[in-house]
Amino acid sequence: MKNKTKTYLLLFAVLSIWGTVAYKILNGLNPEQPQTTMQDFDMAFNPKEQTAIDTFSITTVKRDPFLGTLSTKAQTPKQTKNVKTVTSNVVMPIITYGGLIQKQNSKTKVFVVNINNKQFLLKQGETVNDVKLVSGNKKSIVIRFNGKNQTINI
Repeated sequence: MKNKTKTYLLLFAVLSIWGTVAYKILNGLNPEQPQTTMQDFDMAFNPKEQTAIDTFSITTVKRDPFLGTLSTKAQTPKQTKNVKTVTSNVVMPIITYGGLIQKQNSKTKVFVVNINNKQFLLKQGETVNDVKLVSGNKKSIVIRFNGKNQTINI
C-alpha cells in the first residue's frame, strides 16, 4: 500500500509538471491579441504660442576649472584672416581622346587620353596633371580642369 501511494504521488507530480510545460508552450504559440480601441482625435491643429525665448550668454572665466587657480593671462579672441583665393591664368593643356580599351567580359573601362602630347591610360575618376576624367564612352569623354567640365570627342 505504501508503494502505491508513492507511485500515485510521483505520477501526479510528473503529470502536473508536464502539463504546466505544455500549457506554457501552447499559450506562447497562440497569444491572445490585445484589445484595440479607436481614439477620437481633434482634427484641428492648434499650435501653442511660445511666450519666452530661451537666451544665454558666454562669459570669460577667470578661474581654471581643473587646477583651481586664477588665470593671469587676459584671453583675447583669435581673429580669423580672410584668405582670398587668387585665380591665376592657367593655360588649359592640349587634350585629345584616343579611344576606349575594355575587355569583353569586364565592366572596367580604360580610356586613352593624350595630354600635352603624352599618352595616358586613365580610368574613370583618375587625375593626371590636374586633369580629372569624369566620365566617358566610345565616342567622347568628359574631363574636369580647374573646376570646369569639358567634353572631348574622338
